Amino acid sequence: MEMDSIYTGLQNPSEDLYSTVNQPQGKRSGAEKGDPTAGKAPPYRWAALVLAGLCALSVAAIIFLSVYISNFQTLELQSQYSELERNYTDTVSNFQTKNLELQSQYSELERNYTDIAATIFKACPQNWELFNGKCYYFSTDRMNWTSSRDNCTSLGGHLVIIESDGEQRSLTDKALIITQEAYRYEEKSYWIGLTDAVTEGTWLWVDGTPLIGNVKAKFWATRSILLLNYGKEPDDYKGEDPSGEDCAQLQPQRNSYETWFDSSCKNQYKRICETKAVIH
Repeated sequence: MEMDSIYTGLQNPSEDLYSTVNQPQGKRSGAEKGDPTAGKAPPYRWAALVLAGLCALSVAAIIFLSVYISNFQTLELQSQYSELERNYTDTVSNFQTKNLELQSQYSELERNYTDIAATIFKACPQNWELFNGKCYYFSTDRMNWTSSRDNCTSLGGHLVIIESDGEQRSLTDKALIITQEAYRYEEKSYWIGLTDAVTEGTWLWVDGTPLIGNVKAKFWATRSILLLNYGKEPDDYKGEDPSGEDCAQLQPQRNSYETWFDSSCKNQYKRICETKAVIH
């Protein structure tokens, strides 16, 4: 029995036996003598551990800074957004206030315009136009000068008496608009209340007022054909009417307010009547 045990032990030696056999003699003797460095980690392992710790701290610091900066930027953007939102709210509020004020002003102007328009429309007879305190009627039918004068009188006015540059410009512009599509000479001409039928060369308005001052030459036209000037009006041309041209007519010209021509009083032209505006 004892021999079997010894045989079995030789077939299966213990790990301690192999460790003892394989271990260098120096190490065994050192361990046996109680060497203080036996079983301790080498110095490079401690350096690696320290370096790993520093890396971990660096990564943690970077993550912390990234989160901090991100949060700071978020807070800054939120602050800017809040400021923009407040400014937008204030702008919208101011705009709404201004809009209400403008609506109120517009309503006031509209009421005033309605009142003024009603006054203006009442100031002139129907189909007459108001300008600078006078009412004017531009006829669509044609008559000779004498019939035109009488017709204006029957309407409560008289053939127009032009007394200023502004009145001349206004009448010329209006006549030009009305006749812009007309082709015939007769359709573009309007009798005005000026004649020298009593005394040749002495031009009088229908109320007996003489044409004097620089107005006498200011609005008379220069007759021209194919860009050739044939002299200043009035020229008292004696063509079909041996009595000459004793009545004045306004014929609108583009880019010029010299629109008066003397013509035979027998010609058939439109007319411009005038009366005072009645302002209530």
